[in-house]
Amino acid sequence: MSADPRNSEPAPDSRAVAQQRDILLAGLQVWPQLDPFAATVRWQLLQLGRIVEASVDRVARANGLTHVEVAVLGALKRLGPPFESSPSQLRDSHWVSLPGLTKPIARLEALGYVTRRTNPEDRRAGIVTLTTAGNRKITDIIENQAPPEYWAIANLDAERRVALEQVLPDLLALLTQAIPVDQAETGGTT
Repeated sequence: MSADPRNSEPAPDSRAVAQQRDILLAGLQVWPQLDPFAATVRWQLLQLGRIVEASVDRVARANGLTHVEVAVLGALKRLGPPFESSPSQLRDSHWVSLPGLTKPIARLEALGYVTRRTNPEDRRAGIVTLTTAGNRKITDIIENQAPPEYWAIANLDAERRVALEQVLPDLLALLTQAIPVDQAETGGTT
């Protein structure tokens, strides 16, 4: 029987991470103008993003959904009652293009997890609402199927929590400002 991830802190394979970092730093010798600190932080963020995205994809697939569909359900749930939003508001909160939301919303509607209706204040716009079935689905995913990285973060000691709480919001703000709008909307990076 494996340990409950909620009660144990995962042991990182620090040797493998250090080895990958050393390889990256050695490779930077061909670009002496690059800041090794910035390059390694960017690499680590990329690795973290890949881990989280793969984990979200696994949970979504286990529920017959895509990660965008789970994100839409989660966004509607976080808004609180009446659990509704325009597609534009969903786009703004998730950096997903409107055309990128059309199919997921249509599929969620077909599954009975959301409904769509015309916005009475602007007949050109729509409103997406989380249904009772959609609310149950996202609640089950969040409360009973949290992925391993959630528990790894939840089990961090107080000192690490404080450190992350201090640096991550600033880093996110800096990176958000540095990314051109067209790349932020499409998810493109260099």
